[in-house]
Amino acid sequence: MGGTYAFVVVVGCGLGAALHRPARTEAARFTEALPPPSRVLLFSAAALGATAAACGYHWHVLALLWAAACAVPLTLIDLAEHRLPRRLTYPSAAGTLLLLGAARLLGDRTGSPLYALCAAAGLWAVFWVMSFLLPFGGGDATLGLTVGAVLGWYGFRTLFEGVFLGFLLAGLWGAGKLVARRAGRRDELPFGPFLLLGALLAVALSS
Repeated sequence: MGGTYAFVVVVGCGLGAALHRPARTEAARFTEALPPPSRVLLFSAAALGATAAACGYHWHVLALLWAAACAVPLTLIDLAEHRLPRRLTYPSAAGTLLLLGAARLLGDRTGSPLYALCAAAGLWAVFWVMSFLLPFGGGDATLGLTVGAVLGWYGFRTLFEGVFLGFLLAGLWGAGKLVARRAGRRDELPFGPFLLLGALLAVALSS
């Protein structure tokens, strides 16, 4: 079992390394402020490798790897431009939900695609309302579809933990920037990367 787990992690890292060029190309459609290719390669390999490590040897790892692959260009764009284009967030959510459904058909009983669908819709609705009432982007709301699907697969407790961790990490980062005087109270901060990281941590804790 340990060898199989290690194989999944190695495959995740390899996929990330192989996909770093298309990820960087896709991000370049929306921003010119991108890191060097070598850093994107390391980030992509680390993101998919960590996702595989958090999930383990289950069919639904394919859904999480798809979400992680989409998260790489989304993170690069959000860090540079503070936006999450729907051109990427919608395919990310659709692919994740379809692959979670396929995982259940293949016999994966570690989660529920119905819970994933409900959580995706619920988190999108909450974030959509927040985008009207708070300084919260519409792109973050559509990213909530993917995050809700991933976390909802494991149950609503994991959904709560992942979203809470995302807000906590974003708050700590913002507070650190204020203390270091590298940002003002009204400066925009990217939320997407922290929401994705919070989701990854919650998945690791639930596995």
